[in-house]
Amino acid sequence: MSYTNPPPDDEFDPEVLEFLEKHCDALQAGKSVSIPQEFLEKYPELEQLVHCVEMLESFAVAPQKANSTSADGNRSLTSSMMQQLPRNFGAFCLEEEIGRGGMGVVYKARHLTLNTYFALKTIRACEFASEEEVRRFFQEARAASRLRHPNIVSVHDAGEQDGIPFLVMTYIDGCTLTEYVKPGKVKFPQLTDVMIQVSNAVDYLHSQGIIHRDLKPSNIMIDGDGITHVADFGLAKVFGGDGERTVSGTILGTPAYMAPEQAWGKVDDVCPQSDIYSLGVILYELLTGRTPFNEEIPLDQLLRLRDSEPKPVRKLNPKVPVALEKICMRCLERKPKFRYESAKELAEDFHRFAEGETLASQSMGAWTVLRRWCRREPALAVHLIAFMIIAIIVQTTDWMSPKKSDTHLIIMQTLGVWGALSVLYQKLINKEWHYIRRTWIATDAALFTVAVANARGPFESLVAGYALLIVASSMWYKPRLVAVTTVSTVISYCILLNFRGSAETPSHYPYLVIGILIVTGGIVISLVRRIRQLLTIRSRVS
Repeated sequence: MSYTNPPPDDEFDPEVLEFLEKHCDALQAGKSVSIPQEFLEKYPELEQLVHCVEMLESFAVAPQKANSTSADGNRSLTSSMMQQLPRNFGAFCLEEEIGRGGMGVVYKARHLTLNTYFALKTIRACEFASEEEVRRFFQEARAASRLRHPNIVSVHDAGEQDGIPFLVMTYIDGCTLTEYVKPGKVKFPQLTDVMIQVSNAVDYLHSQGIIHRDLKPSNIMIDGDGITHVADFGLAKVFGGDGERTVSGTILGTPAYMAPEQAWGKVDDVCPQSDIYSLGVILYELLTGRTPFNEEIPLDQLLRLRDSEPKPVRKLNPKVPVALEKICMRCLERKPKFRYESAKELAEDFHRFAEGETLASQSMGAWTVLRRWCRREPALAVHLIAFMIIAIIVQTTDWMSPKKSDTHLIIMQTLGVWGALSVLYQKLINKEWHYIRRTWIATDAALFTVAVANARGPFESLVAGYALLIVASSMWYKPRLVAVTTVSTVISYCILLNFRGSAETPSHYPYLVIGILIVTGGIVISLVRRIRQLLTIRSRVS
């Protein structure tokens, strides 16, 4: 059969596309669809397209058939075939899929002999699984098989069936924590009871030398009796086991629920307090309806986790009791030594809250409050500190100068306006007006220009402030914001030259300054991009 080039996608009639879609579905289901004669007359190219689809499908199926026969002649159950449920799998019948994660798929499975339901977990896309993924999969079985706790899902069996690794676990007929306790709309007694159970389960894990490293609502199940069950030990770090093989710098887990030391790949620093941080994130989400750093891109979550602090719980939900906020924020301390010493101590504080007793955790000092605020709103903190230093220098200089400056008041007023606008912009950013950052950047360049234009004497030495604005903008970790800052500073400098032109300044100096600003912006943009790329490469996020 000879082939002609098919028309572009935008020239296909919707009827043709719909027919091809149905034909693909039929081929995957093992059926055939005949082409109506009127379709062939109306769309002559349809026969070629159908033949191409059938050839592609045969290429996709052929290798599967060739490689799907095990030593005993049985067909291998690949990930694509696993979707055809119900289906027998060794001693089990897989009836429905009940969960899916980054590496595994969990099925509701009925034991054919015992007629009892279990949860059976297999590696997702097992035919493409690496040795490390298989190792980690069976590590979960070894970690969980020796655990006996009413709030931990037990593993009963593990092995391979037709080349597919699997785990057999207790089947929990219930829902996830998120489904059980609606985030942001919690009943505090109900929430406290759940968190006490989870904290006790995590404390038991730690007593057995296991750090979970992937605690999140989807890994916490609630059965029909309200009993909590912690599951999924695929990323667990086991002390005294086969050893930690994760290379330093590798990031494992779910970014939104990671502790800072875990998010930055510091394998040796991961400790029981890392799980306590994750419990704090879970509590924070249930109380406020969002995680502490709810950026859409996982990399941005890691960067925020590195350089910022979560907003206080009561800022997002004023109905939360102060004591519960204290528990949550102590769990979310950046340094492990400031968090709860153990999950048992955390459970005891939850119990004290439930009984209306005073918490064991101490109140935060003024320095801790200030430190958290500076990390939570670094841009505003840097602005206000800079304004204070500049104001002190300008005021001191004016006092010591025998001749009072006519522009002193203008400069001080400019700093005051600049500070007020910075506070306003930060409040807008806190309300998720992220686009306001560009306005803030442009305002910085404009008001800095006003201040320099009214400064005494030669202003050339003050131009270095433009370069500082460019470097400071890199703290957002956004290349576009650095570019906006660079353009704003160049434009502002050109405007400054019109106001403060100096006959003593060589004519080529302004071009050198502009060139330096552009080069500085380019270097900073390159460094920010490199940081983001390196973090993306070394991240292995489940």
